[in-house]
Amino acid sequence: MRKKIKGKLYFLAKDAKSRMRNYNKEKSIFEQMPYVKSLSAQEQDLYERVKKLLNRDEVVINPIQELIDRKYYNSLNNDAKQKYIFDLSEKYKELKTKFEREETTKVSNF
Repeated sequence: MRKKIKGKLYFLAKDAKSRMRNYNKEKSIFEQMPYVKSLSAQEQDLYERVKKLLNRDEVVINPIQELIDRKYYNSLNNDAKQKYIFDLSEKYKELKTKFEREETTKVSNF
């Protein structure tokens, strides 16, 4: 019998396939995360504001600007303002994903 020689390309393809399998598993776990975590009172208030924002009939160009708590924002220094914007944008992405999932669940239930 002849022994098959496996080249470098074979191992690169095998590694790539393994990474894709792991990526798909990680992605599916990550997508479930917003449901696992319950919202605090402050996050629930922000979530209600995000829902109102997304339910509008008009296109919202800068949603973060509309979600900013102006009184709190104006009391911060420049570094803290930047951190606040980054944190708020991350929260907005999470809450928007949660909202979209709830909407698709409502649609699929009918």
